[in-house]
Amino acid sequence: METELLDDLAVGDPRAQRSRDDLRRLHRAMGTLSIVTRALDGATADSPLRTILELGAGDGSMMLRLAQQRAASWPGVKVTLLDRLDLVDTATRRGLNDAGWSAEVMSMDVFEWLAEPVPAHQDPRWDIVFANLFMHHFSPDALDRLLPMIAARSRIFFCCEPHRSALPLAASHLVGLLGAGPVTRVDAVLSVHAGFRAQELSARWPDHHAWQLREYRAGLFSHGFLAIREGANV
Repeated sequence: METELLDDLAVGDPRAQRSRDDLRRLHRAMGTLSIVTRALDGATADSPLRTILELGAGDGSMMLRLAQQRAASWPGVKVTLLDRLDLVDTATRRGLNDAGWSAEVMSMDVFEWLAEPVPAHQDPRWDIVFANLFMHHFSPDALDRLLPMIAARSRIFFCCEPHRSALPLAASHLVGLLGAGPVTRVDAVLSVHAGFRAQELSARWPDHHAWQLREYRAGLFSHGFLAIREGANV
């Protein structure tokens, strides 16, 4: 693993803003929202949702697009956007509210947040916890710490990550054709090298007998991992 360039850029750095714009464009090209909605629709069939937590939420654009697509069937959801940086602007918050979802933005390190005790009045488990291009940033040792903490806080967990194989790697060298800037052209290659394949996340997920696990190639370039707690009633 190597640190991606975007991780070390200041929030206001024009290169960071360019890279975040690139990521939104790449998500559309890769069909990331469709991958997320298909996984969550299957996991929550006939079950009302109340709470969603996104880890590494960035600017909140993925959650906003999810709300705009699913608010009619998932009304009144409370969402938590967790990221070490506060990048969620007023327009995104307003868009979530307009969709009928209420949003809380939490700016802190994921390990610090997951280690905090849950207030007595709060349900310790979110109906859905999901992450998008987030888990591949962690070393194997860090994943072994992180995944049990996520499992303890979720009824359903889904992540969409880079698929580590020849085709995504070749495509990562061509993101400049989509208009990606220099930071994204480097980070796209690094992210595929740090991605997942086969059952690598399933092997690290705790307490297998209490969960239904599915790990699979999602589309041409992405890798999906879905964990559903046995008897989960969301």
